[in-house]
Order: sequence, then structure tokens, then C-alpha cells
Amino acid sequence: MDGGVVYVVQDLVSGGFLRPDSGDVGRTDRLRDAGGFEDLGEAYEAGIDHCDGSFDVVPVIFWKGN
Repeated sequence: MDGGVVYVVQDLVSGGFLRPDSGDVGRTDRLRDAGGFEDLGEAYEAGIDHCDGSFDVVPVIFWKGN
């Protein structure tokens, strides 16, 4: 089994989520489409740069089975 952790960023003002997008950062209203940042520092910096005030960075654990 393979697995890992990604970091999801939610803008607490709009309720939207940030998502990595080909070297840039995009936005989505759906958690399912948010994807995640592989590095905690990268997620935090994205929140500072792209959120309108308060934001949360939440670790999400995933795994892939056979």
C-alpha cells in the first residue's frame, strides 16, 4: 500500500480552497477539486499570498491500495 500526506488550504473569508495549478495557484469551491500541496511550507506560503486574511492549512492523509 502506498500513501502520503498533502496539505489543503482553505480561505476562511470566502470558504474556497486553493489548489496547485501548473506551477501557480488556482481556486476552487470544492474540497474534492482542491488537490493538495506536498509541502507544508509551500501550502502556508500559498495561503499568505492568495487568501484574503485568515486561512487554514489541514493535513490530509491518503493511501492507495492494490
